[in-house]
Amino acid sequence: MTKLVSGLVRVVIAAAVTLAAALPATAQQATNLGSFNQWTAWKSSDANGVICYISGQPQDMQPAGVNRDPVHFLIIHRSGLGTKNEVQTIIGYPFNTKTPNVSASVDGKAYSMVIEGTAAWLASSGDETTFVAALKKGSKLVVKGTSQRGTNTIDTYSLSGVTAAMTAIDQACA
Repeated sequence: MTKLVSGLVRVVIAAAVTLAAALPATAQQATNLGSFNQWTAWKSSDANGVICYISGQPQDMQPAGVNRDPVHFLIIHRSGLGTKNEVQTIIGYPFNTKTPNVSASVDGKAYSMVIEGTAAWLASSGDETTFVAALKKGSKLVVKGTSQRGTNTIDTYSLSGVTAAMTAIDQACA
């Protein structure tokens, strides 16, 4: 039952964060804490308390021309739940559940991810702190995944501005 509730919470967070990142901040009652090169910092709240997150979009998506919903990479702090550095990606299509091979790599160091619908999280929450530290020091993030239809995608993000964006949410959700 706890696993089901945890899964449902992640789906709700994914939907809320996707909407907040895709729509103007005023429409979702999220406050834009600033844009830092390729990353934006946000602050909002829900029944559990303050939520802060950074959001970035890929600078390159392969294969080009594939029809996908908006794609985002997120790092989330949820003060009310004691969550910090939750790593998530919203890939813009349903993942292939039969062969779920999804990874996020920072400057070549790969981290496995687990999937649910159109979202993925680091497979081990114990890797979150190390992953965020790598993001801050790194220059490139690459997310690889496979859609339900079998399309292999590679999304490449610049990490320019990620440290400043993380500093903004660390301060806002302290």
